[in-house]
Parts: sequence; structure tokens; C-alpha cells
Amino acid sequence: MSTTLTTLARASAIMRLSRQPASDRRRFRRVNLAFHGRMLGPDGHERAFRTLDISPGDARLTADKPPFLGDKLIIYAADIGRVEAIVTRHGATDFGVRFAASAAKRERLADALTELCNSETPHLGARRNRRFDGAGGAVVEIEGGGILHCEIVDFSLVGMAVRTAATRPLIGAWVKVGAMHGRVSRYVENGFAIDFDGRKT
Repeated sequence: MSTTLTTLARASAIMRLSRQPASDRRRFRRVNLAFHGRMLGPDGHERAFRTLDISPGDARLTADKPPFLGDKLIIYAADIGRVEAIVTRHGATDFGVRFAASAAKRERLADALTELCNSETPHLGARRNRRFDGAGGAVVEIEGGGILHCEIVDFSLVGMAVRTAATRPLIGAWVKVGAMHGRVSRYVENGFAIDFDGRKT
């Protein structure tokens, strides 16, 4: 039954995408920039990707196992931060996405891409600790039981800070955000910080 619902949801998404005018599907000029990141798919699994070209509104990516047309993704990359996207084109090894971002977020993406284009070191992978202002919420699962609905304060590929009105987990506690595991490293105002740790599976 769940497989049927998933298939119907994808079919509906494909129909919506096909009805969009070409001008809406491709409003931004892409630039040839290659950098690596991680994407969280609707199945809850995290996978690596690499950009082939990108604009503030959309991108062409490549991955070992491309997601399906219509899938909603959360994309993380040190160079652009966190952005939600929907798959608009599916290929054998590459795929296209459209960013589901506000005008303000697109401006920040444009600034980041301009910086990348003008940088003498076009790939900012060395700046893995660069943090970005948060937007939206996150569900934090606490090891041993318990779920917190939090507001993202800021994040990077190595960690994030969140706010919550609930009781904060103990410092050192293991938590999970999406497919990312980490430990509570410190308390911040009305919340706590998480350091991601890839050793936890």
C-alpha cells in the first residue's frame, strides 16, 4: 500500500512539474561549479552528490544513485549551506533540481556562487566549518527515546545549533537529525549545539 502511495505521489509531482512554463523552470543562468555535498532524500537516507552546474534557483547534480523525479530533497554543502529542493529531471547518473527557497535565500545563494566564481580557490571544501544562518525547523531524536521539535539557529557540515522550549538533552548525549548523528556539545541561549560525528551509525 505504501509503495502505491509513493508512486501516486511521484506521479502527481511529475504532473505539476510538467505544467510549469519553461520560463519558470529555468529562470536563472547556471555557472559551471563543481563541489561536493550531501543530500537527504524522502526515504531518510543520506547520499553524496557533486554539482555539475548551478544557479541561485536550480542545479544539475550527479550521484551514484540519482533520486527519482518529483522527490523532495534537503541538500547540504559547505559552499551553499542548507537548501530544500525538488527533482525536476532524472537521468542515469545526473539529475536536475529546483531550489524551494525564499527570495532572501536565493540572494544568499547568489552571493555564495559569486564568491565561488571570483575566488582563486573555487572549491571551498577547506572551509568545512563555515556556518550559515538557519531557516526552518529540525526534529532531533535523542538516543534512548525522546523527540524534540527545534528551530535551527545555524548549521554547517560539522554541526548545528538549535533552539527549543523543551528540556535540553544532557551535554554529551547522542542525538540524530535526519540521517546525521552527533553529540550535544554545549548549551546556547534557549537551546543547544550538536557536533556531528560520522563514526556513529
